Amino acid sequence: MIRRYTHADLEGAAAVFRSAFSGEPWNENWDKELASKRISELMSSPQSIGYVFVKGGVIKAVLCGRKLTYLHGAEYVIDEFCVAPDMQHCGIGSEVLAYARKDLAHDNIAAMALLTGKGKPSERFYIKNGFKGIDDMVFMYYFFEKKESINDQT
Repeated sequence: MIRRYTHADLEGAAAVFRSAFSGEPWNENWDKELASKRISELMSSPQSIGYVFVKGGVIKAVLCGRKLTYLHGAEYVIDEFCVAPDMQHCGIGSEVLAYARKDLAHDNIAAMALLTGKGKPSERFYIKNGFKGIDDMVFMYYFFEKKESINDQT
């Protein structure tokens, strides 16, 4: 069953997040507390909209995103999307995206946007599901090497 995320889903969503990103190709080590904090932060905005796939009372996939205003209308920005390892390659991810697209269309969403790893299986998944890369866009990141503060006098 696919449905909208509720705050009661936090623990199950965090468990899926941890298991999905602990394996290849991500190999990320999220502990329970940090994963819960990440999902909670993503889903606590009034603009947050999420979806879960539930099987046998257990969350097996979670999609976290936000409805944001843009020039062409509202767009849904996917912040995190993951499927439990035991359910990957079974079509669950495509089902969740299709459900979200249909549901979001009722909210007059004009587009969906996301970032994912170039050349990763996730990129192929999104292309298979109708997403297209934008050649004239680049993802940029600034990493703080030391604590920077506006109060620093040095």
